[in-house]
Amino acid sequence: MQIGIVVNYSYGGLSQSAESIAEELGKLGCGTCIVTNRDVLDERRHFDFAKCVFLDKDVVCGMRLELDGTRLYNSIGAIEACDDKRMTYELLRRDFAVPDTVCFPLTFVDADIEPFKKHVISYLGFPVVAKEAYGSLGMQVKLLNDEGELDSYIRSHMYVPHLYQKFICSSRGRDVRVYVVGGKAVAAMSRSSRADFRSNSALGSVAERFEIPHDLAETAVSAASQLGLDFCGIDFLFGEDGQFLICEINSNAMFSTLSQISGVNIAAEIARLVAEDKAAGDIGSLF
Repeated sequence: MQIGIVVNYSYGGLSQSAESIAEELGKLGCGTCIVTNRDVLDERRHFDFAKCVFLDKDVVCGMRLELDGTRLYNSIGAIEACDDKRMTYELLRRDFAVPDTVCFPLTFVDADIEPFKKHVISYLGFPVVAKEAYGSLGMQVKLLNDEGELDSYIRSHMYVPHLYQKFICSSRGRDVRVYVVGGKAVAAMSRSSRADFRSNSALGSVAERFEIPHDLAETAVSAASQLGLDFCGIDFLFGEDGQFLICEINSNAMFSTLSQISGVNIAAEIARLVAEDKAAGDIGSLF
């Protein structure tokens, strides 16, 4: 049986992950084919995969495969829920500790922003974290320090889906990423930066091995299950009272650094999950 692996045609950041997973699947006797979302959406081509490791975020591409009967890891519904940070927040906020958040409402024309701005200031205070709903590597995340910066940001993002979150001072420049595969927290690392309030590895943070406390592992597994994820990287902030807060969930988080630091072969964990799954042909749930 040939297993597909989909990456984005324009971004090479996940090529190493795809190749590592393909190598591990080969060790398990599975043939693989690494393709891009552009390949899948090419009307002149057809891919008859029973299973596919989907490392992209192209919802339409994933839907095409699922509607053709391919079992995706992760399902496109789960990927969509992670890719939209507003949706992630809505799916988690009732059952998990997350930063206080205010989502900007869908807006079609210029509108009076004063009531919304006052609500953000009174509820979240300053500084406040502004995030575009869609984005990766920390590039669409800003720290706003006063009302003037908030006003400017709202006006420049009037038609861009986004949200605002309370700035967790105790976690400035540091977080913990826990990787979950098949209902198990398999590895974790802490990340820290002295130069930026964000702790993304892409922005130069320093990563170290992190021993996962039992309660944090349980939270990570439960959150992954809540969103229907087969595997994911979950970023936790350090709360002021010692409690971990879920910051973001990444359906296609890169794992090479984490594997090196933790000594856990995450590609092998994902390959084993996919190869041993008997659900080939089942269509993942769509939100």
